Amino acid sequence: SEPNLGTQPRGPDQSSGVCSLWPVASHSSPELRIGWLFCRLMSSSIDTFPQVELYTSDVKLCKPPHYLNDNLIGFAFKYMENVMFPSQDLLFVHPGGAFVISHEDDPEDLLDTIDGIGISPKKQLIFFPVNDGGNTSMQFNLSSQGSHWALLVYDSGQRKFFYFDSSASSNRIPALRLARQLNGVLPCGGAGGAEKDDSDSGTTKGSSGRNQPSSEAKVMVVKSSSPIVVESKCPQQTNGYDCGVYAIAVARALAESHLKGTKIGSSSSTEHLGKTVKPQTASQLREDIPKWIKASTKGKTTQTTT
Repeated sequence: SEPNLGTQPRGPDQSSGVCSLWPVASHSSPELRIGWLFCRLMSSSIDTFPQVELYTSDVKLCKPPHYLNDNLIGFAFKYMENVMFPSQDLLFVHPGGAFVISHEDDPEDLLDTIDGIGISPKKQLIFFPVNDGGNTSMQFNLSSQGSHWALLVYDSGQRKFFYFDSSASSNRIPALRLARQLNGVLPCGGAGGAEKDDSDSGTTKGSSGRNQPSSEAKVMVVKSSSPIVVESKCPQQTNGYDCGVYAIAVARALAESHLKGTKIGSSSSTEHLGKTVKPQTASQLREDIPKWIKASTKGKTTQTTT
């Protein structure tokens, strides 16, 4: 189910824009599922960046109250990597790659996947979209679809993972699973686990009854060989469908801070997030992403899939 963020109405077609790797909600009718497949088959592919799969039907999801799916987030991440922050020090991982890493059971295949994506401690920051869909069989069926996006960032300088969630701690468990899968390649400075520090539960209840971020970050401290994952203060979405937009906005703000020499988790970084990631930021990003797509397709053609 979607994060409980109030009584925001669902649009009549919102189920076709669910945020998961299978963008049709599991509770949808067979007719709707078949309709989505038909729309995809009749949609035109959009040529943007290598290894980015994007269709004209995806672009329609930029309008609220749709979720952003993995294709749109994957495009936005590669746009930031190639256009906004063209640095060899930053890596923005496609949601599909992050999903495969999270659920890959074979150690050799896992290392091959990580290596193929270019994940390495030589990168200063690595951004991973985190989806709460789960399917250990690696079969993309309706039961594997998720309903929420969050962000996990590895900082090689601090040797830590940082977890940002626009809906309290909704994707904490998937984020920890992803960090553990990466632990053999991305070193962390300490011994790890999944415990929170005793000083702060991490969320408080506001007057509206919604989960609000605490003033302090939580640390899921280390035991044995598990990674360090710091659950960081994150701006909170005000509806039930902007999680993907917030993941993009937070990643962009963190990259901006990094280029200014600001460390993730510092007061300056948290202040920058608070100033730059707001509900109006999400609305603007929904307008900007189609513009990014258009700018990335100049001189290229779209093709109708058959």
